[in-house]
Amino acid sequence: MQRLYEKMEERIREIQTESFPLLKETSQCINVCQESLQELRKMVEKNPLKDSKEEIEFFKEMKPKFYSQFIYYVKVFHIEINRPAASDKVQIAYLESHLNRIKHFFDNNLDFYQYYRSGATHFDEVYFIRGQEDVRLLPDDLTLSIDHSFSTTQSYKVSKLFAYELLRIYLNTAISSIQLTDPPEPKNIEKKLQWTGAKVSLIELIYSLQTTGVINNGTADIKLLTNFFERTFQVDLGNVYNVFQEMRIRKKNRTSFLDQLKERLIQRMDEADEGY
Repeated sequence: MQRLYEKMEERIREIQTESFPLLKETSQCINVCQESLQELRKMVEKNPLKDSKEEIEFFKEMKPKFYSQFIYYVKVFHIEINRPAASDKVQIAYLESHLNRIKHFFDNNLDFYQYYRSGATHFDEVYFIRGQEDVRLLPDDLTLSIDHSFSTTQSYKVSKLFAYELLRIYLNTAISSIQLTDPPEPKNIEKKLQWTGAKVSLIELIYSLQTTGVINNGTADIKLLTNFFERTFQVDLGNVYNVFQEMRIRKKNRTSFLDQLKERLIQRMDEADEGY
């Protein structure tokens, strides 16, 4: 199952490295998530969960990892397709209205959020075992449609918590990009320079530069650096915060681009040494 999740992540990253319009990129990510969820279900049907421990682990930890990505991209798609083509003020108000809905959701589910994030387990057999449904626990939008054979009520809620945490970052970034005043055009830089590598590689570089504090004595934030590199290299990096979260949870090669830079530079030095 973990390999299936890593495969889903890899396919999403491949889509994000392409220069697709946002709606097309998001739509393709939704398709990947749907296909992965279908594969996950087949795996469980072929190899049923053996006991309550496995069932709790699956519906508390594993399935929400997949389903939260699906919810996230569906929400982004609907937010962007309905985003008004209007003034900055109107767009910000629209995005903030979605932030308020997320806040309302977290406020209404604060007890469960604290239960999950604290690592508590005393209600797990109620929350994450199939057949324990209580209509009082069902989310409003799932009361009639929840699939009891492949869901528990709180498994869906965990997925939504994960998705809304990502969505909150996405919305705040979108608002900041509207509010951010463009910095002056960089001087003495060839305007025809273009980033031709993977977008995720440039984002990895941006976070490394910001983290080490080598620009403006460490005062340059991610938004400013992203804006600069996008303008300099004529590239749209999209939601860099979301990409960073995906980089952070990689099991392997979390700094693949930086590792490649080091390897190639050492190789060049070695080759130069051989020339003397």
